[in-house]
Amino acid sequence: MRGFELQDTFKLSEIIDVMDIQLDLNEMMDKAKANKGKVQEKVGAHVALLFIKKLHKAEKQVIEFVAGITDESEDVVRKYKPKQILSFFTELFNNEDFQDFFK
Repeated sequence: MRGFELQDTFKLSEIIDVMDIQLDLNEMMDKAKANKGKVQEKVGAHVALLFIKKLHKAEKQVIEFVAGITDESEDVVRKYKPKQILSFFTELFNNEDFQDFFK
């Protein structure tokens, strides 16, 4: 996987828009704190579940995004096993460039 670049933010923005993901970070933080425990993990789990729930709405855009970052063809990405796509997103979320963008 190559580094996260500006062009990727546009594609990610399109995906979030198509998926109609609305995040109220203050509310999520309050709920996570009220339930005690690791706030970052709870917020991350909530966002991941929301993303998975609405993934079908942005199938085309997600495939394009993954293909663009991995330099694989869209046909190859379409044949990813669930483990491969999970690995992709885990690597992306741990990518220093990706994390720097959202700081």
